[in-house]
Order: sequence, then C-alpha cells, then structure tokens
Amino acid sequence: MAENPLSILFVDDHNLVASGISGLLRAQAHNVITVKNLTDARSALEKNSYDLLLLDINLGHENGLSLLETPTPGCPPRVILLSGISEQEFIFKGFHLGAFGFIPKSIEPEELMSAISTMLTHPPLPEAGWMWDTQKKAVLSALLCFPRETILTHKEREVFMHMREGNLDKQIADIMGLSIHTVRVHIRAIKRKRGHNRRLEQVY
Repeated sequence: MAENPLSILFVDDHNLVASGISGLLRAQAHNVITVKNLTDARSALEKNSYDLLLLDINLGHENGLSLLETPTPGCPPRVILLSGISEQEFIFKGFHLGAFGFIPKSIEPEELMSAISTMLTHPPLPEAGWMWDTQKKAVLSALLCFPRETILTHKEREVFMHMREGNLDKQIADIMGLSIHTVRVHIRAIKRKRGHNRRLEQVY
C-alpha cells in the first residue's frame, strides 16, 4: 500500500498492458485513469488534476511525445515515459520536451511499483532525465545509461529523426531552417557518434 497515493493518468493503447499496469497501481491505492490516445489524454488533463502522467511513446499511429510538444493545460510536473521503445533518440527527445523519467516496458511487474516510487523521490535533472536500469534495478541518470560519445545533441537528434523519416539533406535544411552545409555537418557528427548502422543505412 502506497504511503502517499497518487492521482495518475496512464496513456497506453494496448488494452492488456493498460489493464495490467493500472491494476497494479490501483492495488497500491493509487487513483488511475487510463486513456488510449492523445485526444482523450488532452481531454482528461483539462478536466482533472494529476500528480503523474505515465506516457507510452508508441500509440499506434500516434507518437506519445506529441503530447509534450505543445503546452497542454493540466499536464502534471512529473511525466514518466513507460514504453517498449528504448532508442536513445526518442528517450532524450522526451527529456528535452520535459519528461522526468523513462521506464522500459520490459520491466518485471513486481519491479514497476518500486521503479516508479524510487524515481519520484529524485529531483529533476537539468540535462536529461532518470532511467530505470533493469539489470541494476536502480534509478540512474540517462547520461550514465548510454555511452557518452554516442549521445546526440538536440539539433543532431532533430536531423536524425528527419533522416529516419526519409527526408533528404535539402528537405531537412528547409524543414529546420538551416543551410544544407549545416545539415551535412550534423549528419557527419551523427555518423561519427552512431556509426553506419542499419538504421542509418535504411534512411540515408
């Protein structure tokens, strides 16, 4: 039983996952509202006040991070990404947009309550956010969970995301309002940090 029950909005489009996790949270006396899409999430945030937002990144045809890209009335100060997507680009983009922490969906159910409660005892991090390390069973700064030399800057991350969408150099330059030279400098940095891996080969 939680010492301080929380009011939680849980955004996840998988019925089984949402039902299982919300059940675990309610068993700890937390008040949980579950919604499947961003429209319902925004509506719920406008109608009620929450202590915590649990947000999946992959919501079918929607990207959960879109909820954080524009100011949303009622959005709680603590947002934890609870997702099967564990690519650093998405995690760090979430942190850049204001997310407080990240917990992978690969976590064991009995660990989830500990992960959430432990994470919420930590102060916000200025550069990134907190992650639950399933191997160490501990909360760590995301900057310690990925090799520092592989972490992209915010601009490099934006370029990388556009590359993944199949945009060419000139298109990325136009979208971001940059010169094509600057875009290519970012691309070289991305390749240096991340290597010529299969994802890059697929989009570039």
